[in-house]
Amino acid sequence: MASSLSNRKKRTLWSQSGPSPRLIFGAAIIAIVGVLGMTPKAFFGIPLAWPFAALWGAIGWGRAGLSLRPMLLLVMFGLMQDIISNAPLGCFAMINLLVYGLSAGIADQTDGMRDTLVAVLGPVVLLVVAFLLVWGFASITSDHLVRAWPLMTCFITTGLIYAFGNGMFDLGRRPGESPGGS
Repeated sequence: MASSLSNRKKRTLWSQSGPSPRLIFGAAIIAIVGVLGMTPKAFFGIPLAWPFAALWGAIGWGRAGLSLRPMLLLVMFGLMQDIISNAPLGCFAMINLLVYGLSAGIADQTDGMRDTLVAVLGPVVLLVVAFLLVWGFASITSDHLVRAWPLMTCFITTGLIYAFGNGMFDLGRRPGESPGGS
């Protein structure tokens, strides 16, 4: 009796859920962080570096392969980011989709679920690419090089939160399964 209990893994609600509930949960987290990001972001006069929450979904959802539903959500979140930040319409949507595609490409070419180096360096590389894209778009649209440090602090915050919460954006793909199942 005791051996059968120890042999069975404890199954959580999260491990039993499919891609759709996981996608909805991740999208809700991104939306909540995005709405909170529209409020004043200072703590005792010190400005807070607010994360680019949609990139969490782009990186995490991309690990399961390309699928239409995450793409539609990333375009929607990107258009909202464009409106909130007064960026040209489509900039953040394109950045989100590029990062999503790169994440899917990395996951397709490697077994990132098992390879620790890819699982750690993949998101870091994707965040660096996203930073360069955001900084480049901001510099091009403002006709001068924008200060990189404020953007960099936001991306550091994005990366640190993703490092601890990346499981919220896992659509449940197992190593060896074909991507695009959501």
